[in-house]
Amino acid sequence: MTQILQVFYIVFSALMLSAGIPNEFLSFGSPILGLFSLVPFYIALTRSKSFKNAGFLCSLEFSLVQLFSSYWLGNFKDFAVFTVGGPILAYFVFGQAFGRFFYFVLKYKSRQTAGLLRRIFLFAAVYTLWEWQKSIGFLAYPWGTLFLSIYKWRLFYQIFDITGTWAVSFLFSLFSALVAEGILLIPSAKTEENCAAASLYAKTAIFIFLIFGANICYGIFQYTKVRQPVKFAKTVLVQQNADSWVTGGEDDSVTISQKLSRQGIDQSIAQFGQKPDLICWSEAVLNYAFPNATGFYQFYPPENPLIPFISSTDTPFVIGAPVQVGSEPALFENGAVVFNGDATVQGYYGKMHLVPFAEYIPFTEYEWFCKIMDKLVGFSNGWHPGTKFSTFTVPVENGKNTLTFSVPICFEDAFADVCRGLWHAGSEVLMNITNDSWSRTNSAEYQHFVVASYRAIELRTTLVRSTNAGYSVVVDPAGKILADMPLFEEAVKCVNVPVYEHSETFYARYGDWFCWLMLALSLAAFAVMVTKTKVKDLNIF
Repeated sequence: MTQILQVFYIVFSALMLSAGIPNEFLSFGSPILGLFSLVPFYIALTRSKSFKNAGFLCSLEFSLVQLFSSYWLGNFKDFAVFTVGGPILAYFVFGQAFGRFFYFVLKYKSRQTAGLLRRIFLFAAVYTLWEWQKSIGFLAYPWGTLFLSIYKWRLFYQIFDITGTWAVSFLFSLFSALVAEGILLIPSAKTEENCAAASLYAKTAIFIFLIFGANICYGIFQYTKVRQPVKFAKTVLVQQNADSWVTGGEDDSVTISQKLSRQGIDQSIAQFGQKPDLICWSEAVLNYAFPNATGFYQFYPPENPLIPFISSTDTPFVIGAPVQVGSEPALFENGAVVFNGDATVQGYYGKMHLVPFAEYIPFTEYEWFCKIMDKLVGFSNGWHPGTKFSTFTVPVENGKNTLTFSVPICFEDAFADVCRGLWHAGSEVLMNITNDSWSRTNSAEYQHFVVASYRAIELRTTLVRSTNAGYSVVVDPAGKILADMPLFEEAVKCVNVPVYEHSETFYARYGDWFCWLMLALSLAAFAVMVTKTKVKDLNIF
């Protein structure tokens, strides 16, 4: 019966966290659900009877959260076997390791009263390290995380310019641990021993609420702070809603994008009395690789060739297209091509963080692996990762000023390390281009937007997202939405994008220092605990 109850707690916890993350019913999620989501998880782990049992429970939690919150990955065509099954399998394995850490934290010294503060803070530290671990590296996927549930509480996450998203992971798991410990104290409320525990619990709760209060005060200061733009860039965002995977392919994407671009130019002239400074199309609009494709697009599409079209607008363009970077063998990057107003190519950016096993396939140098991939998904090659943090410059404000911007591609705007690298390369605005229409779900679009929006706060810069189906939006350095467009509709909007002083935040300089601190403190605490534990009690298998 105990094991059945533990599994129930885990399922309940996974459902709460998944409901807190943007979903089909709550477009931007629920911070309240996220705040309490780990309470059942914590209680289930405290009732574990062994390291092995805790590992299983943790694996179940991680895997279910992934399944419930990112089920839409099943729409990723032939890659679904990897995009759905891969993370679930990986998180089940990782859960075995993290579950053992949680068990040691929560069961050390048989849950003595004096260890209450240690349990709460170490639980939060280890959970933060879990979300950090799943958000970095080759297999990085920062979805299904606590910080995705915080979006509506903008005051609460202004601290991201200091700590990155990890402060929310820590504070939310800290709060859940505090609530869970309070629930566990109730059965023994009238015992003499519990009086001491209740006193320590009250002091711990006050300390945690003071931390929360300090965070909110900082949030009020940053959110209400007046930031004056140093210039503006009139930018047309084109949302063609023509997914090349399922519709008429490149013809539809280009033709619709051209039509919408003309409308965007008319909008700019009507609103601002001048043509736009930049027109931004989405990811993967073009199918043929540059630079060789330049000649091809002089004549294609036949009814309105692309290169002459760009030249006729006398406006710089950003367009998603493949880029060839090698000839023997031929290597292709999932890229962005930036055209000057005269339709000459200013430069290219190649996507650096590729979707594992979908855009980038490791081990393809081995013939046996290629045969396996050919049988599973029908191909064994992928994109080559980009190698340079590229920026581009266009004239703005009728040539009186210039804008230096970067073009993180698709889910690159979810990764702080990529966006920090682009910022350090001189980018004043993050101009993301994305193709998410394959997901066919609103929740996928909003989840991607939410995790991307945090980059604006971390770097205190403007984020622009031009997508093929949504969520196309402009976000200011405080996380406020300045303009947006509806999902899964043809739409265009000219936005006077504010550009702010290129000043370095604490997070821009030091990156994930908060997680490294959590790791150092956790290892130190574990070292002390292990030295005080009998060897026979450390049988983690």
